[in-house]
Amino acid sequence: MTARCGVACASAIAVTAIVGGCDRRDAPGRPPPARNLLLVTIDTLRADRLGCYGSRDVATPTLDRLAGEGALAMDATVHTPLTRPSHVSLFTGRYPAEHGIRDNIAPALADSVPTLATILSAAGFRTGAFVSSIVLSAQSGLNRGFDTYSARFEAGVDDARFLNTIQRRGDETVADAIGWLQKKDTRRFAVWVHLYEPHDPYEPPEPYLSRYAGRPYDGEVAWSDELVGRLLRALESERADSDTLVVVTSDHGEGLGDHDESTHGYFVYESTLRVPLIFRGPRIARGLRVAPTVRAVDILPTVLELMDLPRYQDSETEWSGRSIAASLDGGPPLVDVATYAESLTPLLHYGWSDLRTIRDGRWKYILAPRAELYDLQRDPAEQKNLAMAQPARADALRAALETRLRAERNAPVERAAVPPELLEQLGALGYVSPGAGRGDVAAGADPKDRIGEYKLVNRLMREGLTALRERRFAVSVERLNGLVGRGIDSFEVHYYLGRALAGVERHREAASHFARAVERLPASGAAHLALADAQIAMGDLDAALAALHRGQASAPKHPELYEREAAVWRRRGRLPAAIAAYEKSLALLPKDGLIRVRLGEALRDQGDLTRASALLEEAVRLEPDRASYWNSLGMILGGSGDLAESERAFREAVTRDPANAQYRYNLGLALLRQRRQSEAITLFRETLARDPSFSPARQRLSELGTRP
Repeated sequence: MTARCGVACASAIAVTAIVGGCDRRDAPGRPPPARNLLLVTIDTLRADRLGCYGSRDVATPTLDRLAGEGALAMDATVHTPLTRPSHVSLFTGRYPAEHGIRDNIAPALADSVPTLATILSAAGFRTGAFVSSIVLSAQSGLNRGFDTYSARFEAGVDDARFLNTIQRRGDETVADAIGWLQKKDTRRFAVWVHLYEPHDPYEPPEPYLSRYAGRPYDGEVAWSDELVGRLLRALESERADSDTLVVVTSDHGEGLGDHDESTHGYFVYESTLRVPLIFRGPRIARGLRVAPTVRAVDILPTVLELMDLPRYQDSETEWSGRSIAASLDGGPPLVDVATYAESLTPLLHYGWSDLRTIRDGRWKYILAPRAELYDLQRDPAEQKNLAMAQPARADALRAALETRLRAERNAPVERAAVPPELLEQLGALGYVSPGAGRGDVAAGADPKDRIGEYKLVNRLMREGLTALRERRFAVSVERLNGLVGRGIDSFEVHYYLGRALAGVERHREAASHFARAVERLPASGAAHLALADAQIAMGDLDAALAALHRGQASAPKHPELYEREAAVWRRRGRLPAAIAAYEKSLALLPKDGLIRVRLGEALRDQGDLTRASALLEEAVRLEPDRASYWNSLGMILGGSGDLAESERAFREAVTRDPANAQYRYNLGLALLRQRRQSEAITLFRETLARDPSFSPARQRLSELGTRP
């Protein structure tokens, strides 16, 4: 359990602030608590782009109206400018070091950590989540507690725009969520909708593309506002708007050139840490403006109190945030408490210094090789560093921050295995995060001095990954080797360079880089798997098995390691060992059809047709559109003598993939075995019509004494 001191108890300064508001409701007339919850997170949304925060350049009528009908946190902040760890802090009420998720490429959130969704589910809520970014897929662990977790993403490997489409369009996400809301259910509901539109690349649809010509980020902000409006109208149509708590916020902002940062994830300036935060619903005073800082970790306890749900009392499930529910009802003014944020990207990926920051009211201190101190009241853009001018204040804030960091250094570091597809997709978005050790605080180069190199390295990484995805392997090798030549010794560079080298069949070099990737991130099952594949390509099955076994020891929940082991044993003719490995993979993928097919085929080869057919039946129930599964089922059923069912399975395969010659031919064989010769001949001829080179059908027709 990570120490729970947090920055609140390490605060150097406590500033009492006034909460401005209107018409506080008297206790006797208080409305009942909110029955339902709608939580909307709009990825990468800067607060200063909304009208309710003073913007005059972007039309955001929905969010402005929502803020007018409820409470607006004038100074809301997050704890890291990265999507996954920031969302995890919101859902757990814990700082990143406390929940263990420090970047977008990270382990799934530990089962022991309660989330807003697990708490609401345990309280009897119907829960649904609809997310638009691969960063928040079920692998993140945020799916726990949700009855429905909709996170579907296209992954067409031949799509040249794939790197720009690893997301779901917001209108699709919203339509999915509205469909869920419209399902009749008497239970209280809690729904989370995540929109990705303001995230790079900025591609607003019309009319926003034209309306905000040359300002695509602003266009996506306006488009996101429309999408929130659709959700609110759906609540109204379901007559749920009056008793639903609506919370709208973001996971981080966007640099947009401030401090020479184009996007986010590198620095810890307010351009990427300050976010909007709006509450509307029962027990929230209309038109309220909350002046003191409200933190992302405060949202969970606030929501639970507004919905009259008891807090977890077990200290092991405590959170670092505080509830501000009483103040949202026009109650006692809040007192400013310190807040913490971090960016580990410079340290973890480049070996430069990490960045840690503590804020206490108007004062903000950034721990870096050249420390920074800002007065955000007078200098909200953080242009005038006061660290040298006010050393006593800087030292006091640094001492508070170092108290937190000492506790963090004594806590264990979690490492994780991540599916290779997710690694590649995240890297394509510019998320570069290897998972190296913690290192010393404020050691190494100052990220401020390396921003130019950071941009260059990220450009090379993006170009290398684009070429890799487009199978331009030689180009990918050249770009990624450029990173190695610049001294970048990260997990991702070695992993992807190995992938590119494998693409040009330089397997020995690929294996060397995969081995380096394993050294950098030992618990990455993807790296162990890639190393084994390179050794298989070189014909060294003993080395491949050794790599797989090491991977299983380091990443025991990575199912592909066992599947690949099974494939190696099959190549060696060791069916019992292959079946045992497939069984382990199946235990980790209880709802996967493909592993059932492979295990079923191995059992078939061993002669256990009864269990093999049962597994294939399960596979087609799980994934009925997979023609190959139906074909495998037909072969097993035919082998067991159940010709009628074999015919049915082959027909299903042909229906789902009419162009496949093998499936049509197999159906013909099933009919021939049932003495339905004329039907079989027709199918053999159809097979040749679709694929004249399919010689088995031609031979079969010849044996039957008929012409093609």
